[in-house]
Amino acid sequence: MKTEFEQGVQSDLRHSEQLVDAERLQQLAAFRQQALEAMPANVALPRHRLRPLLWPTAGMALASILLLVLALPFSPFKPTLLNESLSDNRELYDDLEFYYWLAENEEDLRG
Repeated sequence: MKTEFEQGVQSDLRHSEQLVDAERLQQLAAFRQQALEAMPANVALPRHRLRPLLWPTAGMALASILLLVLALPFSPFKPTLLNESLSDNRELYDDLEFYYWLAENEEDLRG
C-alpha cells in the first residue's frame, strides 16, 4: 500500500515524463548509446558470468543426492526406536518414584 507521499512522487514523475520533448529524448538516447559504446567489450553482465557454472553445480548436486539415496540403505547406523531405548531402562522408570522419594529424604536418612 502506497502512502500519500509515494503516490504524489509517482504522479509528479509520470507528469514530468509526459512533458519531456522529442529533442530531450534524442539527447538522452545519444547519451545512453555513448555510455554503452564506452563500456569495455570484455565486461560480462553478471547473469552471463554464472551461466558456465550452472551445469557443473547441478551435476555435483545431483551426484550427491544420488550417492545419499544409494548409500543410506547400506549404512551401519540404524535408527533406534524410542520403545527399544525405553525398554532397556524399564527398571529405572519403574523405580522412579522411589528415587524421587530418596532425593527428598536424603538428609533424614544420613542420620
